[in-house]
Amino acid sequence: MRASLSCLVALLLPSAALAQAQKVTPPKTVYWLSAATQSGFALPTGGQPNAADMMRMAMGGGGPTKLLSLDLGSKLTPSGPPAALHAIPPGMAMGASLPLKTPVRTAGSAQVESEDFERPRGRLLLFWGCGEAARPGQPLVIDFAKVAKGEVPAGLFGGERVRIQRPPSSAGWPVTGHWPNDDRQSAQSVPAGAVLTGPHKVSGNYTPDIPFTLTRDWMTALRLAQKPMPSGAMALSWNSVPGTTGHFAQMMAGSDKGGAPTIVFWSSSEVQTFFSGLGDYVPPTEAQRLVAKKQLMPPSQTSCSIPKEALAAAEGGIISLVAHGPEENFVYPPRPADPKTTWVQEWAVKARYASRAGGIVGMDMEDMGAGMGAGNATAAGGHASDRELPKCKPARATGGGLGGALASAMSGGFLGKKPREECRD
Repeated sequence: MRASLSCLVALLLPSAALAQAQKVTPPKTVYWLSAATQSGFALPTGGQPNAADMMRMAMGGGGPTKLLSLDLGSKLTPSGPPAALHAIPPGMAMGASLPLKTPVRTAGSAQVESEDFERPRGRLLLFWGCGEAARPGQPLVIDFAKVAKGEVPAGLFGGERVRIQRPPSSAGWPVTGHWPNDDRQSAQSVPAGAVLTGPHKVSGNYTPDIPFTLTRDWMTALRLAQKPMPSGAMALSWNSVPGTTGHFAQMMAGSDKGGAPTIVFWSSSEVQTFFSGLGDYVPPTEAQRLVAKKQLMPPSQTSCSIPKEALAAAEGGIISLVAHGPEENFVYPPRPADPKTTWVQEWAVKARYASRAGGIVGMDMEDMGAGMGAGNATAAGGHASDRELPKCKPARATGGGLGGALASAMSGGFLGKKPREECRD
């Protein structure tokens, strides 16, 4: 009778529950490969382009850009100065390997700002949801002067429940290696015809050899189209990209209307969302959950509209669209078949994919390069070396906070800091 009952319980329990009973020792070395396809340019996320890529995006030339970030983290002690490299397949056309450089750790220092630092001022208008008109109760208005005093609006981050996985960094790993880095070889762009699929191998003096074979390449490029609507809203549409697990669109814009510096932020989420991780890499299982909660648009959706109220409050801005993609995961050694045997993992690899698009509000990507020539690369004032600059003022420590973060997001904007002036030491 007891044996029969045990068999019945085993049949009724999900296999996942049985697997969880197995003891697992996490790996001492992990490796992350982040591959994104970028069309146009967009708000900052993981897998940033280098300077050459950013210039090409801004000029609207060269078509989609392939971005790649490599991050190695290890708890093993290096035999000498940390050194590691990633051997790549010939199809990447970037040589035999990419160097993974370990950053030099320096003592922490206080954040500094110039003496012309001002108290945060202005406001943020927060919109969310697709549609020609804003939903009732929008926008949520955030006064930065009040935030600086500690008066944060209730429920500001009420909709923020995004489980984002971060690649290995010095915050959690004794030794790390990264590409791109400050080596000259990292300055090269990924060739347009580069192919990720094939055998890869990571090796070094603080990591075991990590061989893995990728079966997925960079995702297909997103093509984002904009069309003004009679109501004053903006219709967005895009192509369907194979492997997509969810979509997310957002707009960030600035305005000085009425003499009050304003940031306008809109997202496609049906749930109130404010500078969340929805635009970063989102794992497939998390994307499925967020689609169900309507924080991400489903893979089948290929259109959305920015409400007329959000556009009316803005003066220009940037639109960003992301198609979250699949993952490939490798763990060595494989899981033991016997659940009573501890799974001692030596290393793990995660390869994650995304496709992104973006540009200036009201301007299609194919029009971004129109009227822009190489001669526009230099500011109207000429190179700094061509004119006498004032001496730099000494810096002092200052607090960060929401206003400072948003000022940084708006490229030095107007919240908490005057426009930065060039100076000489």
